[in-house]
Amino acid sequence: MPKTKLESFFFTLLTSGVMIYWMGVYNTALHTGGLTYAAFGKAAHTFPLEWLVGFLFAFFVAGHAAPWLAFHVANPHTDRQIFVILCIQTFTVCLMVPFMSLVGTLESNSLNPQLPVVWLETVAFNFIMAYPLQIFVAGPLCRWIFRALFRRRRP
Repeated sequence: MPKTKLESFFFTLLTSGVMIYWMGVYNTALHTGGLTYAAFGKAAHTFPLEWLVGFLFAFFVAGHAAPWLAFHVANPHTDRQIFVILCIQTFTVCLMVPFMSLVGTLESNSLNPQLPVVWLETVAFNFIMAYPLQIFVAGPLCRWIFRALFRRRRP
């Protein structure tokens, strides 16, 4: 997909934005007892800082570590492209969920003795939602938007 640093920057900005906003809505709904219109507003309120932190982690850490891990499972030269994409997405979620769950847990609970158990619970709940969201919604949507914006001419 992305071939240049600028394209990688844009793709990471797009995917992290989509995932972080929708996971914010999900977490707000979990903490308030259900999905309401207010959850969308609360998620939008906390979104800018979370997006900045999440984007930086995704671009500088997960964006390098996920393909490295994925290429130990999938061979980009011989395996089907969808398998390679799914491997990268899987490792990206496995790296991003614990980190962003920690950010969210610290944001809502600050430092207290219950932090480790609250964080572990948050990781479990977030992974349950983040993985299918990434595989079935955010990933395909962001790849479609990216392809529409960065059309390649064939020689």
